[in-house]
Amino acid sequence: MKFIMSNFNTFLLECDNISKQYGFFYALNKISFHLDESTILGVIGANGAGKTTLIRILSGLTSLTSGKVVFKGKNYKTNDKSIKQIIGTLTNKSFLYEELTIYENLKFYSKLYSVYDKHTFKEKIEHYTEQFNLSDWIFEPISNLSTGMKQKVEIIRILIHDPSILLLDEPFLGLDFNTIKLLIKILKELKEKENLTMIIASHNIEVVQEISDAILILKRGKISKFALKNEIDRSKIESYF
Repeated sequence: MKFIMSNFNTFLLECDNISKQYGFFYALNKISFHLDESTILGVIGANGAGKTTLIRILSGLTSLTSGKVVFKGKNYKTNDKSIKQIIGTLTNKSFLYEELTIYENLKFYSKLYSVYDKHTFKEKIEHYTEQFNLSDWIFEPISNLSTGMKQKVEIIRILIHDPSILLLDEPFLGLDFNTIKLLIKILKELKEKENLTMIIASHNIEVVQEISDAILILKRGKISKFALKNEIDRSKIESYF
């Protein structure tokens, strides 16, 4: 079964029968869906449903057992390097260097993606640190930041190379109410102003419903429900887990 979020013939992302198997256990079992540009897909489900596995497969951190993933018409399997250039991935593992400052971390990742030049980098740093209320902390070591501030820097890190799609695994975990509100606002703005597509895996059902265009519910590695967010009754969501 395929779920499509577009009226066009081409998609930013196509997942066709993707599976991940460990011995006799399927972490994902024949998942198929297509997404167009400027779409936010929320992925929810109980622990072990396959949310993190899906993010890791799409980001290239975990290999497929079977199936196909296509970004902008390119098969991930044969275009791994070029596809990773258009992806920004946030996982539950920090990729920031604690002893380095915000500025030094972001400069490092800019160079890593070969998009660094002094003028462009300075503009991006000023823009994103102001947007995330981090301007006064730019030369502060990561080790001195709160959990919420570190999460903001992680988001900037995955934006620094101008990706087309963001893959976010539990981006709201450990954040206070005000920081969650700010992050929701920023992600919505990125979608509208920069046509970014996002896949957000989270346990926070309320936030997922607020920010997403569509919701994909996983249950034991399979799609239990897929629909536009307004087509899913909040009181019945957990019945699909």
